Amino acid sequence: MKKHCILLLALITVFQLNAQDFAVTDPVKVADGVGNHHPQVELVEPGRVGVTWTSGGTKNAYFAKHNGVDGFADPVQLNPEGLDVQSFDWSGPDFAVEGDNIYVVFRSYGIATGHIYVVKSTDKGETFGDTVRVDALEEGYGQFPDLAVFNDTVYVTFMNHDEGGANPSYEVARSVDGGLTFEDEVLAASIIPGESCDCCQPEIIVNDEYVIVFFRNNDDNIRDIKAVTSIDRAASFTEWISLDDHNWYIEACPATGPDARFIEDAKVVATYKTEVDDEAKIFLNVYDLEADASTDLVELYSATGTGNAINYPQVCYNDEVIGVVWEDDSEETSRDVFFNQSSAASLDFNPDNAINLTAFSGVQSKPDITLSNGVFHAVYADVNGFSVYYLQIATLNAVEDLKADLDAQISTNLNQVMVTYGGENSAQLIVSDVNGKLIQQQLITENKTIITTDKWESGVYFITLVSDDQRLVKKVVR
Repeated sequence: MKKHCILLLALITVFQLNAQDFAVTDPVKVADGVGNHHPQVELVEPGRVGVTWTSGGTKNAYFAKHNGVDGFADPVQLNPEGLDVQSFDWSGPDFAVEGDNIYVVFRSYGIATGHIYVVKSTDKGETFGDTVRVDALEEGYGQFPDLAVFNDTVYVTFMNHDEGGANPSYEVARSVDGGLTFEDEVLAASIIPGESCDCCQPEIIVNDEYVIVFFRNNDDNIRDIKAVTSIDRAASFTEWISLDDHNWYIEACPATGPDARFIEDAKVVATYKTEVDDEAKIFLNVYDLEADASTDLVELYSATGTGNAINYPQVCYNDEVIGVVWEDDSEETSRDVFFNQSSAASLDFNPDNAINLTAFSGVQSKPDITLSNGVFHAVYADVNGFSVYYLQIATLNAVEDLKADLDAQISTNLNQVMVTYGGENSAQLIVSDVNGKLIQQQLITENKTIITTDKWESGVYFITLVSDDQRLVKKVVR
């Protein structure tokens, strides 16, 4: 007698997220043999990310785009031959995406020289145009660029040193023609007592009201995180805010800067490393710009991390969710990348829910993260293998699990699950087991997708379909 495995379908709703409510993919190598310094990730089109990084050996900057299925296209070298790029593991190129356009900023290599350059792609990262010089410095040199784009106006912040390397301060240069030319830079950070910490990466964010530059300050070796704000599209910077008042005293640059995002029109979230009583700490601060006050300040760590090497936090925000990655030593392996997330409305970064994304031997460090449609996209440097890796963290369930207007159906027939999707935008299809192990993940468009289940072991599985802010989750018992 032939035995048949029965697939049972049920609707599930989960009202609290913890570490078991995520499916983490196996890491995918972005590129091999072309460096691993300072990887950065952004979504370049639905379901597909782009990654930038540099090579300390070749002094080149690279961009690679996910193929939408199982890996990355060959990396594109962004700098022309003869123009070497500065490459540090903690600092390097930054990029931003607006529509089909991708803008990447980097610094040319030189001990006490070098300039800031931008390259632009108009075809979602398939090709890039010529370099455009950002700074107009006749004396001194630029360092540590960061970039933001709003309505095709490009904003680049970078550190300006005097010719002798003294008096570091952040400036902002603006392009109003889509990166073809840049206006003269505007001094931004000088309104704060002290000077800019001389080797920490900054962060610039822009919306329709504010241009904000976050950076580590140095006031007689007190190196806390501050920010300067502009309300006239970076023509001037007249106000400043303090995100960090922990009074970290250190007589050398710690080479670790802040990261930040808007979560409302006049509210930002920023994360950074500091020290409290000689212990390394990572904090996340939600700051209300109109009230000029912090509304939440939380410490971030993992219950399975040691705290001995906690550093380099990066933050993302989308659809009322905040995600953070950082590096730390693990109790079980060595240096690893950790992840946690929370609703923006009610911060709860429970350290018991933090996930070790790279729980295997070796040193995995300098992570970055972005979020779209309930899927986190993370990259990190594999120090031992000299490579960059990419993985996804898929949210299986959410507080609002099912929206009636999602044009989709999920049904079963013996050894198949049929997903019929009729939405205008593409959707993420995620299959995971009850332990959070990812079984299958793919981007689908308007069609019927058949999932074969005959090789599944007996147990409980979750089928999750995510499109824009709509989510459908089904439980399958095999």
